[in-house]
Amino acid sequence: AAAAALGRLGGAASVAVPRLRALLAHDELWLRVDAAIALWEISGRTGESVPVLLAAWERNRHVRVRVADCLARMGLSGAGADAAQVVRAELLSVRRHNAMDGGYGSHDTYEDEKLLALCRRALGTDRGKGTTS
Repeated sequence: AAAAALGRLGGAASVAVPRLRALLAHDELWLRVDAAIALWEISGRTGESVPVLLAAWERNRHVRVRVADCLARMGLSGAGADAAQVVRAELLSVRRHNAMDGGYGSHDTYEDEKLLALCRRALGTDRGKGTTS
């Protein structure tokens, strides 16, 4: 929550950048994701954040909506070819990210539709505020 609050402050929170960078290697996946997003929101640079976000995407399917939201705001021109490939693969996947054998809930449909919409938005935008450095 603190990392997300720092991210919302944007450049005014630049003093927190060294600590956020340190959190990119934290054991807790969600904290790494929050730190990566906040780091991008503060600095506007994608180089450190995107690899952490994409690794989390592959490791934990439940983080995908949060990561896709960030990638959509970044714009894939800033996020890079690896991010574009991951987003395209998600859109082409027949088995949904939150599918579980033996059960589902209406919230699963909502989350999946949200993920797909964010992926489409990420692919359709070329005006993100991110830079590749």
